[in-house]
Amino acid sequence: MRKMLLSFKPNVYKKIYEGVKIFEHRRNFPNEPIMAYMYVSKPVRAITGIVYLSNRHELIDWEREFSYDSQALQRIADYRKSYRYAMEIVEFQETNKISLDDLKRDLPNFVVPQSYIYLDNNTELLKYIDEKIVEQGKNIKHDFSVITSNQICVH
Repeated sequence: MRKMLLSFKPNVYKKIYEGVKIFEHRRNFPNEPIMAYMYVSKPVRAITGIVYLSNRHELIDWEREFSYDSQALQRIADYRKSYRYAMEIVEFQETNKISLDDLKRDLPNFVVPQSYIYLDNNTELLKYIDEKIVEQGKNIKHDFSVITSNQICVH
């Protein structure tokens, strides 16, 4: 499973933390399972969790699948203005915080990703995070054996 550092706005992180956001929407995203450290932007400015993502869905496919639900179709159309894909958030794990100040102090070349960066080729950053991160607190797992029209494009 590939690892990445994925950036989130605080309001999006909160919805994942609360378990209400079960899909991560992005314009571009790989079609493979991902383990992502969650960097939360200002005012948090820290890595604060881990998400496991799987099963990329193309929003255009959902238009066909949920064509019977006019409300879902409207939500999909709204989301397609900004996004192409939805990834299932299979699991969320809260962690300790690794602050941006610590990252910049200990890794002078560190730059916060606009969207995401793979860590496979960035061994220094991956090793640093792996050494500093501690799973603690909330753990949420989602079941995607059945996806209903009221679950898609809602957060």
